[in-house]
Amino acid sequence: MVEKQRNKNYTKESKLKESAFWQLIRKNLKNVHLQRIETGGTGRGIPDLNGCSDSIEFWAELKVVNSGKKIALRPEQIAWLIQRSKHGGRTFIIVRAPTSDIYLYKGEDAREVLDEGLRKDPVLTLRKPYDWDSLLKFMKII
Repeated sequence: MVEKQRNKNYTKESKLKESAFWQLIRKNLKNVHLQRIETGGTGRGIPDLNGCSDSIEFWAELKVVNSGKKIALRPEQIAWLIQRSKHGGRTFIIVRAPTSDIYLYKGEDAREVLDEGLRKDPVLTLRKPYDWDSLLKFMKII
């Protein structure tokens, strides 16, 4: 029994959940007001995250890909991101890949992100140790 328990502790790394990804972002993005959005009772497709820094507001859909290359976006999420972008809003998809890299995509490219998944070139790639200032900078200037 002890041996089984010991082996259980050395299985491959557990899958990262979106909530843990949110906590990582919240802990590391500095000088920004972040609000996690839970849309159970509000509109469908509204992104997971709203942020504001230096009077610049942005919205981001958070996704975690634990295996493969597919980035799961619902039609309502795609529509919201594209519509807000068309009206001048800053929208993004922030993806944590199986390699632990973090990819930033423009929200206006949501259809291509769904179709191409991780094969689509992001506007920014962060590798460990993550440069969180670069992530915020890109979201403010794009």
